[in-house]
Amino acid sequence: MKKFIWPIYLIFLQKVDSTNQYIKRNILKWMKNWTVIWSMHQTNGKGVGKNLWETEKEKNLTFSIFFKSITLSIDKGYVMNMIISNAIHKILFTYSKFIWIKWPNDIILMNKKIGGILIENEVINKKIHTTIIGIGLNVNQLKFNSKFRASSLKKILNKDFELDKLFYNIIYSIQKEYFLFTIHGESDIRDYYVSHLYMKDKISFFYIRKNIHCEINGFSKGIIRNITRRGNLVIEFNKNKKIFFSQKEVQLIF
Repeated sequence: MKKFIWPIYLIFLQKVDSTNQYIKRNILKWMKNWTVIWSMHQTNGKGVGKNLWETEKEKNLTFSIFFKSITLSIDKGYVMNMIISNAIHKILFTYSKFIWIKWPNDIILMNKKIGGILIENEVINKKIHTTIIGIGLNVNQLKFNSKFRASSLKKILNKDFELDKLFYNIIYSIQKEYFLFTIHGESDIRDYYVSHLYMKDKISFFYIRKNIHCEINGFSKGIIRNITRRGNLVIEFNKNKKIFFSQKEVQLIF
């Protein structure tokens, strides 16, 4: 096992509805910083919004990390998303060069979704007081619901993965990425994240929901160029027109 930068407090559960929900139920009782809840069978995992995270027991990684007193302002909440995305990407990049971060919270391998991140913050006085980071990564599962564009490391790369080894490597990578942020700030974290964005600088097809900031709505072609200092996605449309989008305003179709 790797020697961690900060001690972790690992709680292993054979079965749970949701690792994020488990932390919420126990947050006032005994949760310490860097508490990690890892379950082999998550029965009601959550994605962003109303999405569910479908997973087969004992085949994948489903775990949550609890942070407290990280002192990020509300408008910098996306930094944690970049830290976690980068950390996972750096580990998986050792297995395949065709791994990407799909803004804002998905992990893509060979154009298939293999992982997702759900971050839930508690805000006090306009500062992020506690953060729960839920991570789901499809590892050795082979069968998926056909209506989802999901896959796994094993299905794409045709090899088995040791869940324990992958888990500890990812936790260490997250700690390392967070440590770099505390020492050097946001710049390097942002540069890595942006340079590994899925479909960056390529013509893509988007669904744009109606909003007051954009006259474009419905389906439209565009090119992902960057993210803003608030974590919004920058898409370039015709005639070099760039528009910023929050998470609920735009969906990358392909």
